[in-house]
Amino acid sequence: MSDYLEQGEIYFFYRPKVNVERLQSLDDVQRLHVVLAPKDGAKIRLFLVGKKRLPEISRGKPKSTAREWMMNDLSGKPQEIGKALAPLEYDTKTRGEQEQGEAIPAGEGRYAIFERDGSSRLAYRLTSPDKPGKAQRELGILPQASYIISVRNPAVDVPGFPHAKPDFPKRLEEKFADKRWIDIDDPKLLDYEKAQLLLIGAHDDLGEEGIEITGSANLFKTLGLNEREWPTDALEGGKLAEPQMQAETLEPKRDRTKGGERGGQAARRTASAAGIAQALKGVEFPCDSQALLEQARANDAPQEVVEVLQEIPSRKFETMADVQKAVGEVR
Repeated sequence: MSDYLEQGEIYFFYRPKVNVERLQSLDDVQRLHVVLAPKDGAKIRLFLVGKKRLPEISRGKPKSTAREWMMNDLSGKPQEIGKALAPLEYDTKTRGEQEQGEAIPAGEGRYAIFERDGSSRLAYRLTSPDKPGKAQRELGILPQASYIISVRNPAVDVPGFPHAKPDFPKRLEEKFADKRWIDIDDPKLLDYEKAQLLLIGAHDDLGEEGIEITGSANLFKTLGLNEREWPTDALEGGKLAEPQMQAETLEPKRDRTKGGERGGQAARRTASAAGIAQALKGVEFPCDSQALLEQARANDAPQEVVEVLQEIPSRKFETMADVQKAVGEVR
C-alpha cells in the first residue's frame, strides 16, 4: 500500500458553450472542471482542464503523449466554489445581455494523492454514475483512473501552458530550484490560484497501482448546492445534459454598476474594457495576440470576450493599454 499525501472527494463538471441548445459532443462543451475537496477541511479547489478532456489512459503503462494541463482556477470555501459553477450573466455590446448555463455535474467520487515509482500520482474512483455513459466518454472520465501528476515551475515558460503564474510563498517557490516540474510532496502546492499541473495517464486499474479508494461522495452537500435545482442526468445516467437553470435561481439580479458577488461578477464578465482586463488577468507583457487568447481561455472568459480577442490585429502588445486600443479598432 502507498502512503497517501491527501484524500478527499472529487467532482467533475462541464460547462456548455454559450447559446448551445443541444449538446451532442465535446465540441459543444466550453470547459471541463475538476473539483478536489480534501477531507481534512482545507480549501476546496476548482481546476480547469486544458482541452476539456482528461488525458487518455494507455492500459497499464504511462503514455507520455497522453498528457494535459490542469490549472487552479479558484480556491476557497464550498459556497464560493458553488457560486463559480452557477449560471453566468454578462452584458455585451453587440448582443446585449447574454447568459451562460451552469456547469453540469458529470461525476463524483473519492480521490487520493500518493507516491508511486518515484512520482506523485492522483487517483480516483467514481461513486456516481454507476455506469459511465456518453458524457463521461466524451470528457475522458473513467470509472477509476490514476495519473502521474507534477507541478509546473512558474518561473519557467512551457509551450502550450497558460502564461498565468501563481503567487507561491517563498517556502514553496524554493522547492522548484531550477526544475521545470516537481512532484507533489506538499498538497499546499495545489492551493494557489493559477498553480498549473501536468497530468499523464498512468492506469485504469487502481488494484494494479496498489491502492484502494473507498467511501462515498456527495457534491451537492459538500458544495452547499440545492440538488433539486441542478441537472443530474449526466451525474446519474451519463447523458450529455443541457443547462436548465436561470441565473436568478441562486441569487437575484443586482445593479451591475455596483459590487456584490453576482452583480460584481456579472459586471466583470463583459466585453467592456473592464471585462477584457479581467479576462486577461495574469498575462505577461510583452506578448502577442495568441498569448492573449490563451490567457483569456485559461481564465474561463465568456465567449463574447474570446471572440473580440480573436478579431484584434496580430501584433506585439507592450501594455494593457495597447490591448484596449486594438479592441477599440474592431468594435
